[in-house]
Parts: sequence; C-alpha cells; structure tokens
Amino acid sequence: MFRVTTWGESHGPALGAVIDGCPAGLSITNNDFRAELARDVPDLNLGTPRGEKNRFEVLSGIFAGKTLGTPISIIIWNNDARPESYEVGRDTLRPGHADFTWLARFGHTDYRGGSRASGRECIARLAAGAVARRLISTVGVTVSGDLIELAGIPITGDASRKAARDEALRLGETGESTGGILEVRIKGVPAGVGCPVFGKLQAELGQAFLTIGGVKALEYGSGFQAARSTGSAQNDPFTLSADGNAVLAGNICGGLLGGISTGGEIIFRLAVKPTPTIPIPQKTVNVALKQAVVMKYRGRFDLNFAPRVLPIAEAMASIVVADQLIRAGELHPARMRE
Repeated sequence: MFRVTTWGESHGPALGAVIDGCPAGLSITNNDFRAELARDVPDLNLGTPRGEKNRFEVLSGIFAGKTLGTPISIIIWNNDARPESYEVGRDTLRPGHADFTWLARFGHTDYRGGSRASGRECIARLAAGAVARRLISTVGVTVSGDLIELAGIPITGDASRKAARDEALRLGETGESTGGILEVRIKGVPAGVGCPVFGKLQAELGQAFLTIGGVKALEYGSGFQAARSTGSAQNDPFTLSADGNAVLAGNICGGLLGGISTGGEIIFRLAVKPTPTIPIPQKTVNVALKQAVVMKYRGRFDLNFAPRVLPIAEAMASIVVADQLIRAGELHPARMRE
C-alpha cells in the first residue's frame, strides 16, 4: 500500500511528508522534488505575495539516488511565515474558512492563517507527488492537467487565458476573488485497476481530490452532462483491436466503468471556489467576546487560487494511482522490477 502522511502548520517552522510503501530501487533525485515544488507558483500567477523558497531536505528513505523501500521523510521549511499578523482578529471567525468547524471539532486550534486548513499544507503533497509521479512513470503512466476555466471565462487558448487572467485581476481590484475549473488526465493505466464496490477507482480519486481545500465539486467522464443524455448517446460502443481484443471505441465514460479502469484516459474535472479571504467587509462573530462584528481582512491572499490547485490535484492523482497499481500487481510492493 502506497500511503502519504503530511504534517506541519501554515505558519509553523516547517511542513513535511512521510511516504510509506514505495518500492526499493526507484531512481529519484533532488531535482525531481525541486521540479514539483517549483510548481507551487504557477505561470498564471494570481497568488499571494507570500514568497516561500520551499527549501527542503530528504531525511530518510533514499540513498545513493534510489529509494530503500523504507519510509521516505521530507521536510520543507517555511521562510516567509508571518504568524504575528494573525494576532489581530485571532478570535474572529473568518467567513468561508475552516475556523468555525475546526473550533467545533477540536476546541483548541492554531489561528495562524488556517493552520493545516491552509493551502500551504499542500506543499507537502507536492513533495509526495514527486515520488508517486516518478514511480508510476516506470510503468508508462502519466498525469497531466489544465486550467479550463478561470473567473467564469472558459480557457481555450492564449487569448482566452489572458482574458480570464485580466478578469480575475479586474475583480481583484474591487476586493473580490474568483474561482476556476481544472481538468486532470491520467494516461496509461491498464484495464482492470480498481475494485467494483467500496474501493472503486473513481471513488478513491474523488476522495483524494476532495481533500484539497477549496475543491467544491468534481465530475469524471461525461459528468453532469450524462444526466441530460440518453442511453444510446452515453454508451461507449466496443470494437476489436488489431490483435483481436475487445476495446472501447470511445471514451465517454472517462476511462472508468463499474469502478474499474478501462485502459482509456481517465478524465476528471474539479471546481475550485473563490478565495474566501477578501478585503470586503463581512459579518462574523468574535467568539472570545461573544459579539457580532464586521471583519475586513487585510493581508496576503490569492486573488484566485485555482491555478495553484492544479499541481496539487495532479500530485493527489499520482499518489492514488501509485497505490492502486501496487494493489493490482502492476507494480511490485517491495522492489522495482528489473
């Protein structure tokens, strides 16, 4: 079983990940980690001015450029955390954030920038995703994605991409934030990966995507359009391949039937909500004073964080697929095959 645990808080000294279940003998270097961590700031940058360098160190599990089959531990230091900026308003619930629910659940919470509910937690997922992406690539599986809508504008090319960014910036000048939709594609998963009931592959992937803060909805294959379709239009017909095997003639199903992979491209689309931290006055409550107040946030925040979710979604997809390929016997659980 390929399993990832992340640790650390947004404004603590560091964050990190522990990866269990990676087979021994996988070639991986610091450049693999560096490349994934660099994606924390996408080229379509509408993000926070928080300038993290993402300095990291691999503490265990890798020796002489190869995995050992033991837990891989990675630490990533925070160099631009400003916890003092959260002292003002520390007892005030931020609308749209997890402050209220975490307080209801735990009673004692870290009020500094959302703690583990912050998007900063996901930097550890990118590090773990570097291992998973490298692992699945050894059997020809790739994960990629695109931002397909931003600030309500579909992105189909460079012109619409610029228009969407301009719209996000325009609304940002008014104090508003915006959301987006992204698409994740998984290629090379052979037919037969997944389980038919509680361990359905789409359920495992869906759960992973929904652990990403700000993801509000998802669909795979034809998604919600299937509800407006007909059976004859929705079904993928079968045909014979050149070697005489049955294959799907299309991919309306998005690479999944009955919870198991078809061998086709697996396609998910994720909806990301607008950043809840905005400089517009919002009604809330100071829980210490038990008073209704109006909050106007000042600080560092993303005008639109959908572009930053894309590499995280790819990392989560890679982690799930790595685990599923091991379970299906496509990858050896203990060591890389020669």
